[in-house]
Amino acid sequence: MNNISIKGLELKAIFALILPSLFLGVADNFLDNVFWGVAMLLVLGALVGLILPNIVSTWLILILTVLGISGLTLGYVRLDIYAKAILLLSFPVEAYLASQLRECIFKWSIYKKNEASVYRYITHYDQNVKLQTTYNAQKLYQKISRILREKSYLPLWDDFTIIKWEHNQQFAQFNLEEHSQILKQIAKVLKKSRLVDENLYYLGNGEFLIISNTIAPGTLMVLNDELKAELRALKYEDYHPAFKMATQHIVEEDLILYPDLDAILKHLKRKLETDLVVEYLKGVES
Repeated sequence: MNNISIKGLELKAIFALILPSLFLGVADNFLDNVFWGVAMLLVLGALVGLILPNIVSTWLILILTVLGISGLTLGYVRLDIYAKAILLLSFPVEAYLASQLRECIFKWSIYKKNEASVYRYITHYDQNVKLQTTYNAQKLYQKISRILREKSYLPLWDDFTIIKWEHNQQFAQFNLEEHSQILKQIAKVLKKSRLVDENLYYLGNGEFLIISNTIAPGTLMVLNDELKAELRALKYEDYHPAFKMATQHIVEEDLILYPDLDAILKHLKRKLETDLVVEYLKGVES
């Protein structure tokens, strides 16, 4: 909800609260019957506006206003024009303001719920690279741990591969837009090169995580070699980003060492410190 809507809500709330006092103050200058008539019409208008749907309250306002005008103008009522005017205006004006206030409050409540949903979506899904985030990876690790324990009689395992873009923060300081584009390119490479059964995550700070579920070691090795080759070829204009990669194999017995995702990520990052930079792998291997 934008600032205009918020201001509109505040104005309608102020009018809906001040109007009864204003009308009653004016009605106090007339006979007691007029004062209590205005009070009852204001209460009725507030109830109609706050409780009934808009279409029902609109028709009710029109009908009662027509009846009021007919009764006060066609019949013999010993009231001056000002008293008649305040009696005629009290109900429709208060009912309208109360209905508008209710509608704004309803929209505001929807906005707050949507805002919370958007926040959850943003924290669970990176909008730039279009990948899930650490939160989802933690949830999956919990599920993996449970399955490995419950199905220990089956040959199940998982492999966790981390890819880190080296010196990405230094690059981002002077090339923020280009940094964002390179992250998108890395994510595109991952999506293209990995299997459907693998789960891809962006951890932030130029780090990506691949969770491979029960993929044969030989197959995983081929996939990682292909990924290294594609990352080695990746460039943005004249800039060639450098990467490090590390993988950890997990079975049910390893859950003691790695009770949660933080533990496995900490271990993988330690392995990165001794890993080769993908950019230079070709030269080293040759």
